[in-house]
Amino acid sequence: MENILIVAALDTKGREVAFLKQRIEENGAKTTLIDAGILGAPLLPPDFSREQVAEAADSTIEKVKSDTSEGEAMEVMIRGAIKIAQRLHRDGKIHGVLGIGGSMGTNLGTAVMRALPIGFPKVMVTTMAAVGIVVPFYVGTKDINMFHSVADVAGLNRLTRTIFANAAGAVVGMARARLEKLENKKLIALSTLGTTESSAQMARDLFTEAGYETVTFHTTGVGGRSLEQTVLDSIVDGGVVEFSLHEWVDKIAGGLYASHDERYEGAGLMNLPAVYIPGSTDFIVEGPGCDRFHGRKTHMHNRAITLYRTNRAEMKQLGEEVGAKLNKSTAPVTVVIPMKGFSVQDQAGGDLFDPEANMGFVEGIENKVSGNLKMKKVDAHVMDRVFVEEVARTFIENARFH
Repeated sequence: MENILIVAALDTKGREVAFLKQRIEENGAKTTLIDAGILGAPLLPPDFSREQVAEAADSTIEKVKSDTSEGEAMEVMIRGAIKIAQRLHRDGKIHGVLGIGGSMGTNLGTAVMRALPIGFPKVMVTTMAAVGIVVPFYVGTKDINMFHSVADVAGLNRLTRTIFANAAGAVVGMARARLEKLENKKLIALSTLGTTESSAQMARDLFTEAGYETVTFHTTGVGGRSLEQTVLDSIVDGGVVEFSLHEWVDKIAGGLYASHDERYEGAGLMNLPAVYIPGSTDFIVEGPGCDRFHGRKTHMHNRAITLYRTNRAEMKQLGEEVGAKLNKSTAPVTVVIPMKGFSVQDQAGGDLFDPEANMGFVEGIENKVSGNLKMKKVDAHVMDRVFVEEVARTFIENARFH
């Protein structure tokens, strides 16, 4: 029987949790309650008390209550709830997780959810689901379903009962819908942007013919974080092929799609074969009329986004910094460079064509080649089929000798 973990503060959300618990059990599943409340008495008995939660965080509820900041106290309870939830998941005792609350309850519930693997059912009933500016913080790189409570999570009435009942049905249904592994194909993570999408499409077809599955991420900042998460969660088990290193360009130059500091490290840490291509590194993504990039070649992508040509110094820095990460890999990794251009706009006649600037990347990577890191130059454009075929051959060779 499915068992749904409910994480909440039972002093402030006890009545709502009691209703959710009842609905989940009426749907034929069991529940496990973690109480992360701090001040008032719980309104229903939990399976894991606030004392146990604080203890799991190497603290005590008395110490938590004495903390000067409500936020600091909740961070302790979050750490404890995460440890308990991870242990329950590891032991196979829970099959989904449900949270409920406003900003504090959402911070608690989604923190626990982010600590659980992608694919594990996660539903957060929250007043924050429609507050777009904070949703990316709560969701992160995990498949969290933000279930809009519409009204405040404060009592039961004809509206909130309907919302809560639907959320209870959703998490039970998700837990019952989990898939067993259907086939033994290895999964490759691909990255791209629209400016190299045709290359990624050709690669997907070639890897399918070679017996792999592929999953694609767009390098818009959050896409790169999601790619790394699937690698670290062992969902990606075949390797990594990145047609776009754009996120590090925006990190260097301060563009809109900047990556996090740990980018390009996951495959090496997980000992996976990999191939990296400097696709879509010929530009920085920013809004139109950006004074910082005045005088550069530009291409208007749409009303909101303009592409500004990277210079040789930025490209060299890109090569050196990404190369320094890649040469730490314990598995074979190759940088394959399309010498005739890095994106649809970086070719003869294109708005961003600049072979001299691209040579900065070549120089930067050459300075870092060592150990398992190799480099190949291909006399082709990134979107030429001959180039993509070389990428596929290189990856399969790396996987074979891994």
